[in-house]
Amino acid sequence: MRPSWPLICRSEELRRVDAALMTEFSGVVISGSAGVGKSRLALEALTAAQARGCQTRLITGTHSGRAIPLGAFSSWTAAEVPDSVHLLTGVIDAVTHAPPSTEVVIVVDDVHLLDDLSAYVVNQIMQRNAAKLVLTLLDDAPTPAAVREIWKMGQFERLELEPLSAEQTSVLLSTALGADIDKGAASRLWDLTRGNPLYLRHIIEQEIADGRMKRHRGEVWQWVEEPVVPTSLVELIQSRIGTLPASVSDVIDTLSVSEPIELSVLARITDQRAIEDAETSGLVVVVSTDRGMAVRLAHPLYGEVRRRCAPATKLRRLRGLVAGELDASGADDDAHILVRRATLGLESDRPPDEKLLTKAAQSAVWLADLALAERLSEAAVRSGGGLEAELTRAHALSWLGRGDEAEAALARIDRSVLQSDGRARVGFLRSSNMLWSRGDPATAKAVIDEAAENVSAQHRAYIDTFRAVYWFAVDEPEAALRASSGLAVDDMPAVVGAELAWVLATVYAEAGQTTEAVSAAESGYVTATRSFDAPHMMFNIADSHVSALVLAGRVNEALDVGTRIRQQAADFTGTARPLGAAVAGRAAIAAGDLRSACALLQDSVTLLCAKHSLGWGYRYLIPRIEALAVRGSLSEATADLALLEHMPRPFRQLDHEQSRARAWVAAAEGAVNEGIDLLLSAARRASAKGQFAAEVLCLQTAIQFGYRGAASRLQELETRVDGPRVQLVARFAEALRDMDVGALAQLSGEFELMGDLVAAADTAAYASLGFRRAGKRGSALSCATRASELAERTGASTPALLGVLEPLPLTVREREIATLIGQGMSSRRIAERLHLSVRTVESHTYRAMSKTGTTSRNELAALLPHQRA
Repeated sequence: MRPSWPLICRSEELRRVDAALMTEFSGVVISGSAGVGKSRLALEALTAAQARGCQTRLITGTHSGRAIPLGAFSSWTAAEVPDSVHLLTGVIDAVTHAPPSTEVVIVVDDVHLLDDLSAYVVNQIMQRNAAKLVLTLLDDAPTPAAVREIWKMGQFERLELEPLSAEQTSVLLSTALGADIDKGAASRLWDLTRGNPLYLRHIIEQEIADGRMKRHRGEVWQWVEEPVVPTSLVELIQSRIGTLPASVSDVIDTLSVSEPIELSVLARITDQRAIEDAETSGLVVVVSTDRGMAVRLAHPLYGEVRRRCAPATKLRRLRGLVAGELDASGADDDAHILVRRATLGLESDRPPDEKLLTKAAQSAVWLADLALAERLSEAAVRSGGGLEAELTRAHALSWLGRGDEAEAALARIDRSVLQSDGRARVGFLRSSNMLWSRGDPATAKAVIDEAAENVSAQHRAYIDTFRAVYWFAVDEPEAALRASSGLAVDDMPAVVGAELAWVLATVYAEAGQTTEAVSAAESGYVTATRSFDAPHMMFNIADSHVSALVLAGRVNEALDVGTRIRQQAADFTGTARPLGAAVAGRAAIAAGDLRSACALLQDSVTLLCAKHSLGWGYRYLIPRIEALAVRGSLSEATADLALLEHMPRPFRQLDHEQSRARAWVAAAEGAVNEGIDLLLSAARRASAKGQFAAEVLCLQTAIQFGYRGAASRLQELETRVDGPRVQLVARFAEALRDMDVGALAQLSGEFELMGDLVAAADTAAYASLGFRRAGKRGSALSCATRASELAERTGASTPALLGVLEPLPLTVREREIATLIGQGMSSRRIAERLHLSVRTVESHTYRAMSKTGTTSRNELAALLPHQRA
């Protein structure tokens, strides 16, 4: 497809241009950088003027026309005119000719490229008030004195057109592409183009044509590959940069290999006067940093173009010079500088430094840039970096999901020459890789058992911890706790302690032991900061921390954790950013902020599924399904559920979460009783594994669907599970069972205080239905209004809310069948779905039609609200 590019986010600027043309002003001067949209805005103003009945003209200044007198007005130049005075008068008259009382509006695009005679014509038109003028001017372009006189002698509105903001860029992209673009892609495109619409158009059209940007399931545009700057854009930017003196070219090329660079450092590598010339030309900017003044390119694409066009040998030499300056800085404890030094050195003419490469690879892991860590560690291995380089590379490969390559790297290590702690570490890494990256729990267990035979007692922390991890991964939480008995997170190597903290936080969270879960999470955060190889575990730990708080009913605290981890993720690169958003999205679901949850999970899950489908992709696809289903976005939820079913995962099935998501999808489809069955089965399985807090949440959802048989079990769970949730849910079960409408109304407020707004909406809905049946219309209306307001705040579309907001005289079963009819199902298909006979389905359908006065199945289905697409 070829995108259309409408004028977006320029309504205020267009209004200002139109206003200037309808006042006593001579016109308007629109200035800005190349590609920012000056010409497009001027042409839109010309079209608007034409629509008002004005006569319009378009004059364009060009480099070639500048060498020809009156080159811009050649179309209006008459032949065989006796002298220049008559020639100029004739051009002015021809350009401004119009019927009586008709205003003329003239756009002069790139006015700075006019020759002196053309500039004189424009000046005369302005002085005679013969037309209104719209002049576009390139920032920093040399402007002849004859052109400057035009706005000096006239009265012009000045409009400085800025690039689009990140938000405006996202709006433009979604409009041009005809569908949403994931936020990660929009952010990367803005970083690359800095909101320049022309640059954006060139890149987008090339990426689509080359298949690097694709539309996911026909809905959301994704872009996860590195861009290739198209030749057309290279030529455009080269023309903007122009022919540079050699000294200025050195400045631009040096910054293209590494920016920003401290001003004093850049002055040692290049020439001070050349830096000043580059700044004057608008090619570089000087910025203030923590370390003093630094220089960076004025636009990121200048670097892309120079790296493409400059000789490779020159770029290698410049990288070596910058790396040498960074070496001299002595900042060996700064992870960012270490990574920068090593990366520059790797692509320079300097000899490889295996110690630097190994340390930088570990720093890249710490910064969560796993792809760069793998590249640096591979170079370190080639240069003789030894065991640390090999282990760092294997670690990065495993976390990148390249399990086969990680296993090959680990298998090459000669374990016979390793000490006990080295054998333990290699065994732990191999087992972890087998389990999480290769998805082979059985082999992982065999590997750790073999490693245990050659490890001394003092190094068994690796072995014992992995055994706890293994039992956790195969969904045996009680066995995991037994295996972890006697292990202390704080006393272990960081990567081991962080993983143990994650296991304990998750197991305790699902069991309802919130204090222990939070304590494990907090210990895990500290442990994860002690070593380079544990940063990604911080996100897993935060995920379990959120789970503990949500299951306990401390929802606002869970939101705080989600916000904090998302902010921390912004400091990292690669997978860390979508992970932070995904954790925050889970907390948002618990709070009932479904719009935010869907937005956070939409982009993050897309990216995680692309690179970590069986790991984080699978894990966060489940809450995205739930969020979509609770909103009633049925087509998206069912599409995601189908995707999940084609992602067989051999570890951590996330049973209770998956069952809740499936139940919400069933309810959104109208099969509410099926949803209840799914939830009750999941609750029983959770109970059997000691996951009592998870059992509570499954039962709560079943009650929200209308189930009335959980009160006694919840009373038992009150003594087993921490936090306010279990107490509120137990009271909810009793109130719904007894149809205690006063208690239901009160519980709505208490659920809201707890932070669960969807449950607050559902309890208000049930209270309204109860009051209505009791004939208390005022109380029913009050509760219905509250339910409606909460539904609007959350974006939820639940069975309870549909029952009160779309009141029909139908039983739950009749509504269920009518909803399935609306999905185009036959009576036989409905009977199979609901485990009923065809005759029973038709009997319910007949009664529903009688109650509603409808005469056909289609009429009956049309009475129910349609789910969101």
